[in-house]
Amino acid sequence: MEEYKVVSTSRNSAECDEIVLRTTSKSRLAFKPIIVNNERVKNASIKGYFVYQKKNDSGEWLEYKDLNLSDLQKGHWIKLEIKSEELLHLVKDLIGLYKIHRKEGVPYGKTTYLKAEESLNELSKISEEDLKNFFTLNKKAGINVFSQLLNFAVKMENAEQVVDKLEKLEINSLQRLNSLIGLSNLKKNLETWKENEFNSDEEFWQSTFLNNSFLLSQIFSFPIVVIKGKAYVGGKTFENIGGNFVDFLCKNSLSQNAVLIEIKTPTTKLLGDKYRSIYNVSEDLSGSLLQISNYRYLLNKNFISLNSDYENELSSFHPQCVIIAGNISKELQTEKQRKSFELFRQSLKDVQILSYDELFKKVESLVSLFEEGN
Repeated sequence: MEEYKVVSTSRNSAECDEIVLRTTSKSRLAFKPIIVNNERVKNASIKGYFVYQKKNDSGEWLEYKDLNLSDLQKGHWIKLEIKSEELLHLVKDLIGLYKIHRKEGVPYGKTTYLKAEESLNELSKISEEDLKNFFTLNKKAGINVFSQLLNFAVKMENAEQVVDKLEKLEINSLQRLNSLIGLSNLKKNLETWKENEFNSDEEFWQSTFLNNSFLLSQIFSFPIVVIKGKAYVGGKTFENIGGNFVDFLCKNSLSQNAVLIEIKTPTTKLLGDKYRSIYNVSEDLSGSLLQISNYRYLLNKNFISLNSDYENELSSFHPQCVIIAGNISKELQTEKQRKSFELFRQSLKDVQILSYDELFKKVESLVSLFEEGN
């Protein structure tokens, strides 16, 4: 793979490897570029000179002596012809150096840049076996390259060519690629959970679930679609106050039936004070239960007016309600605490309560399944 090698000679200049334009067995013509900071014309950042070089007995290329133009006699002249292919080669390399200066100015120290176009052309010619061997020996580099290529592919404005290539993959390879991407996403969310088990910022969790809506789908046995976060479900008075907003308005993607999800935080208490031999539920949890029940009541009551934007896309037959709150493994340490919580939770008819650690335990199980499959 071809490279640009640049060595700074001062704060405002750097010498580059010569650009060889013409070569014979004993001589060659080259251009020696210099990157400069041009105060007068900032875009004019490359200067240089042509040199003829001769190969000595040890194989080194030595420059001819300078020709002093003032020594030319009357009627004599110098003509330096550059062939079309040589000129194209020179221009392409100089454009690369102009790009380096435009991006970084005059590079400091010794720096090497790959010529991207040539490198990619060479990479496209590498056999599958050679590519596999290279990435096997250079796993870290291979993973970085793969990550950059994926980022490039998903950000392309016109992705038809990428889709076409993916469609031509063997079905097993495509499934494995999907699994790897899914596994990466799941692991990233597990890391988020481990780092934020004690995060009491509800807005953080609202944003996390909104940006990773597949997490909410782990709650249900049916496919769901998030319609809106912080969705208005009614309740305003004539004075335009008192509106109610559920954290997530979702729907069953097949039946269109509405689903309401209210989130608290992992630090939300599940149980309150002890009552004889059992425990009461906490004020936060009982309040959330009444709150989401009220949201369902308001949604059903105002559904016709609220559904004008989603007509034929959303129904409200008997919306399922879910509360995500607390951390069972951290709070419920005794059998009596676990018994009290389960007696309360299982007695509920229309509202499901799920703790954060239960939700992410499901994600952890999915990671194990993916890893076994891969």
